[in-house]
Amino acid sequence: MDRSTGTGAINEMPWKEQRRFSLHMLRDLGFGKTRMEEHIKEEIIELLQRISEYDGKPVKHSYLLEPSMSNNVSFLVFGKRLKYNDPERENLDRFVREVARLIGATSWQVFFPWLGAFMRKFKLGQNGELSKLLGELKEYIRKELKQHEETLDPNNIRDFMDGYLLEIQKKSHDPNTTFKKEVLVDLSRALFGAGSETVRVTVDWALLACAAYPEVQKKIHTEIDEVLGSERFPTWQDRINMPFTEAVLAEVMRWKTIAPLNLTHYTLEDTELRGYFIPKHTLVVGVLWSLDNDEKLWGEDVQEFKPERFLSPDGRKFIKPEYAIPFSVGKRDCPGKSLAQIEIFLYVVAILQQFMIQIPEGAKIDFEAIFGLSQTPKRQELCFKQRQKMNYM
Repeated sequence: MDRSTGTGAINEMPWKEQRRFSLHMLRDLGFGKTRMEEHIKEEIIELLQRISEYDGKPVKHSYLLEPSMSNNVSFLVFGKRLKYNDPERENLDRFVREVARLIGATSWQVFFPWLGAFMRKFKLGQNGELSKLLGELKEYIRKELKQHEETLDPNNIRDFMDGYLLEIQKKSHDPNTTFKKEVLVDLSRALFGAGSETVRVTVDWALLACAAYPEVQKKIHTEIDEVLGSERFPTWQDRINMPFTEAVLAEVMRWKTIAPLNLTHYTLEDTELRGYFIPKHTLVVGVLWSLDNDEKLWGEDVQEFKPERFLSPDGRKFIKPEYAIPFSVGKRDCPGKSLAQIEIFLYVVAILQQFMIQIPEGAKIDFEAIFGLSQTPKRQELCFKQRQKMNYM
């Protein structure tokens, strides 16, 4: 049984056709293409305006990042964006944030399946709170689904939900079809969790690192000024000419291991891996944290923040080792990888193009993480000092 949804959409056998359809649908919607970049650009420009309103005064930036990034997923899944102060938006962000926190808080149950099953059944500990929040999030998605059903036009596919509903109709006569409304609800929830929270956390860590390591920030500023100047908004293609910036983002994801535990899977058959026998129906969890903190791979200074790990000796080329896998690896790697990479790069570069980030006077960056679905930084204040006014705003 799937531990993350009630339909088996993620872990059971139907995942192959669900993943195949989802990726195809997202590509049709501009996923990972210029069309999606244009929408992200609109969101970032509004974010930059909101940051500039603080005029360099301390601000808890994560509260500004959160709605901006969930709007990108909302645009893909629901075909709409919500205003920052919209109660509906605030509720949605709360659902995603708290669900991520509680999944992390109950993740230990994976290692004690019998105890975890008992606690989930009787909703003991934080399982009850998690169950309630998941129910509220699903109810929100079901309302969106109902609205989409009422306005569905086969000749005008507005978003992922429209495309999936049409697929349900096409396969409605197949008694073995896995395309069902409740699967759509689960997939939509998973897209929000993976597509907004983890991206926000990565950008948050990157901004904190830039404030704590001004020499790193200065090098990024230099690269931005040489490649972009103040004439245009960054594009995903710009990364090719910005190896140091890419190295910083890769090191952030290694240094803080955004998702330390991969999603739980289980074996469908008896299997063997590198001499280890794994019986059928064994729970399998990939511990990505162990890779990111292995001294044999990264050296004795593995705990240090060191972007140079991802650069060639002359510093001119970005190099990514095969064991750097923040989005997992293989057929079950993160389907939202391309969108996440684009978002992280564009957000960080656009913010640093316009601002110099500083630690408020008398404060100190706290790099201790809060463990949830991801390793989340504590909500801290930063000062964003205007360095140049962008002509594109």
